[in-house]
Amino acid sequence: MMEVLSSEKYLIARAKETTNPYTAKAWIIAAKTLFPNDFGVQFEAYEIEKNANNFEEAAKCLSYIIMTFQNAHQTPANLLNEISSMTSALRVPEGTTTSEQEFYVKMFQYISYEVQHKILLLTAAHSNNNLDHCRLILLLLKRFPQAISTHAPRLLETLVQNIAIPSFKEMLVQEAIPLVYNRPPELQGKLVHQIMAVCFEYYLNQMLTEAEDKARVTVECWRKIFDILEFCGKILKWEPFAPYKKGWSKDIYWQKIIQIVQSAPPRPSENKQILFCATIVFILSLQEYINFSRLKGKDSEIEVILVEGLKDFKIDVKRRQMESVLEIPQVVVNGPVNPDAPNCLVTSYNCWQLLHSNEILKKDFTQLIIRIPALSLWIQKFLLDLSVYVGQHEETHSLLQSQNARIMSPLEKNVRLFGLALVQGSINVHLFELLNNILQNLPVTNGHYLQNVGLYSAPRVLMLIPLTKRAILHYIVQTLITLLKAKLSDPDCSNSVIGNLLVLSQLNWPHESTIVEIIFEIIKSRRQFSYPVWTSYVVNVEIVEEFMYLWQNCPDVKLELSLPTSSSNLAAASSRRIGTRGVDKGAKEDFKQAIRQQIARSNEDLDELLTQFLQQQHMVLLQNIFEK
Repeated sequence: MMEVLSSEKYLIARAKETTNPYTAKAWIIAAKTLFPNDFGVQFEAYEIEKNANNFEEAAKCLSYIIMTFQNAHQTPANLLNEISSMTSALRVPEGTTTSEQEFYVKMFQYISYEVQHKILLLTAAHSNNNLDHCRLILLLLKRFPQAISTHAPRLLETLVQNIAIPSFKEMLVQEAIPLVYNRPPELQGKLVHQIMAVCFEYYLNQMLTEAEDKARVTVECWRKIFDILEFCGKILKWEPFAPYKKGWSKDIYWQKIIQIVQSAPPRPSENKQILFCATIVFILSLQEYINFSRLKGKDSEIEVILVEGLKDFKIDVKRRQMESVLEIPQVVVNGPVNPDAPNCLVTSYNCWQLLHSNEILKKDFTQLIIRIPALSLWIQKFLLDLSVYVGQHEETHSLLQSQNARIMSPLEKNVRLFGLALVQGSINVHLFELLNNILQNLPVTNGHYLQNVGLYSAPRVLMLIPLTKRAILHYIVQTLITLLKAKLSDPDCSNSVIGNLLVLSQLNWPHESTIVEIIFEIIKSRRQFSYPVWTSYVVNVEIVEEFMYLWQNCPDVKLELSLPTSSSNLAAASSRRIGTRGVDKGAKEDFKQAIRQQIARSNEDLDELLTQFLQQQHMVLLQNIFEK
C-alpha cells in the first residue's frame, strides 16, 4: 500500500527525484511559496543551493531557517549537524580546509552578522563538551568583539573552573585573555584573582622549564605577567603599577609597592594588589639574584655565595652577635659578580618580609608559589642567604646541616660554615678543620682575588664571593691575616706570628704592604728575627729585598732563617743560624745565595705556594692564634 504524502512532502519528493536542477528548483520554489513555515521545505531549498555550490543563495536559505526556526521547541537534528559542520570548518586553519569546509567558510561570509551570532550561540548552546563550548564562544568573540561584555565573563569562569585540565589552562592564557585584553569585561573580584594566579603560574612554569632561547623566553614571560597584572588591575580599579623594564633597578618596583601599601585600606592584608605586586617583584628580584649567583665558566657554572665580611676579632663576640641582629647589613660584591646583585637580594628580602607581615598575606603567598615546584630550589637558596642577611646564625647552621643542603657542593657548604664560624667567634680547631676541607676541594677555575675583602667601618658587611680558587684562597688568607695582625700590638708577639703574616701578605700583593712595613719596624726594634721556614715560603721580591736591606744596613739585627748552605760546607752548616753581620764568611755566602735563590723564585705560583703553606703549617697557625 503506497504511503500518502502530505502536500509539502510531495513537492519535496518531486524536487528530489528529478535530475534536472532547474526543475528541482522550480518544485522547491513552489513548495516555499505554498509552505513558507515548513522546516523540511526550507531545508531542502538550502540543500539544493548547497549542492549547486551557490554560496550566496545557500546563505540566504540558511539565514531564513535560523531566523524562522530558532525558537522552535526542539531544534531539528539536521540543522544542528549543519551548523556544527560549519563552525568546525571555521576553526580549521586557513589553507588546510577540505572542499566541503571551504564551502562553509565562503558561505559564512554571505551571512549577516546577526545570523552569524545566532549560529555560533546555537552551536555553543547545544554543545555537550565544555571544551568545545569554550572554543565556540571564543570563535564568537573573535568575530563579534562587541559581544565580549556579554559572553566573556561566563567563558572565563568556565575556563578557570576547569583549569586542572591543561587544554583549558592553555585556552585561557593563550586565547581568551589576549582576546579580551583591550576590552576588559566586568568580572567578580574572586574570578579576577583566580585569573591572575593562573597566568602567573603558567608563565613562571614556562620560563623555568623552557630549555631553548631562555633569555628571550624569560623577558617575554615577564612582560606578559606585568601585562596580566595591568589587565586585572583595570578590572578591579587598582592604582596602576610600574611596567616591566628589563634594565630597571628592582628598588623602583619596591618603592611603588610602598606607595600601594601606604594608600591601602586599614586592613592591607585584604588588598590583593599588595599580594600580587609583592609576589611578582619578589620572584622577579629573586630570579635575577639567582642568575647573578651563577657565573658562566668555560665548562660549568660558578656558584656565588653570601658570607659575612671580616670583622675586628677583638670585639666581644656577644656584642658582635647583637649587632648582627640589629644592624641592616651592607652587601658588597666581588667581580665578576653583577653589582646589582645586592639590590636584587634586598628587594627580595623586603617583599618577603611584607608577604609574611600577617597570616592572611602569608597564606595567600604560600598558595601562589606552591603551585610552581620549580621555584623550590630558588627558595631554598634564598632562605639560606636570608638567614645570613638577617644574622640568624643558628638558623643558618641548621639549614646548612639539613637534608636540603645536599644540593650544594661540599666546597660551598664548608666555605659557608667557615664564614659562619668566624661571625660566631668560633675560632677553634673546627675552624681549621673546615679550612683543610676547603683546601682539599679547591676548584680548578682560577678566577680573581677579592676586591672587597678588608675591614669595613659599617657595623655589618656581607660579601658576595664566587667559588673560584683565588677568591676562596684570598678569603681564607685574609681571615688569617685579620686574626694574626691583631697580635702585632703585643710586645711579646712571637716570631712565628710575624713570619706567618709575612708569608700570608704575599697573596694579592701589595694589598697588605702596610702590615709588612709594620713587621719590619718590629724586627728592627727587636734587633732579631727567627723564622725557620723562610726559604720555603717567602718569595715576594719586595719582602726579600727588605731582608737584603737589613743585612746591608742594620748590622745589629740578627736574622735566623735556616738558610740553605753551599755544597762546600753543607755538613758543617746544616743547622747554622746567621746574623746580618755574622763573622762566619760561610754564613754570609749562604745568606747571599738564599737572597738570590728567593728572588729567582719570585715568579712562582703564589696560589699553589700559599695553599701548600696553609696545609703544612695549619697547626702552627692554630697555635699562633691561640698564643697569649
